[in-house]
Amino acid sequence: MTQDLRKEQILLLRFEKQIAGLAATLALGATAAKAADGKLHASDAQAAYADIQAALMNLAEVTGQAHDVLNARAMEYGVKVLQAVGGGTPKHDPPSAVASILGIG
Repeated sequence: MTQDLRKEQILLLRFEKQIAGLAATLALGATAAKAADGKLHASDAQAAYADIQAALMNLAEVTGQAHDVLNARAMEYGVKVLQAVGGGTPKHDPPSAVASILGIG
């Protein structure tokens, strides 16, 4: 059981890093969306950006919930949650981290 929980946590931590990377990439796209809308005199690009941003925030919230479930399972089995060197611990609040990267929090 210990190995299974650690494997799950490692996968979840990797996924969390990917979400943060995606948020950083998306934040760079905000400027492009505004520029495209300015040239096209439309709001399609900004609307699409807002939809993607909302979906990414939802994904971050679900990831935070997954961390909570994993921690509860670890406590239930008396397993110490993995703390890898170099920031391998889950963020306290993945949605806040993603919101900060996106400049909305």
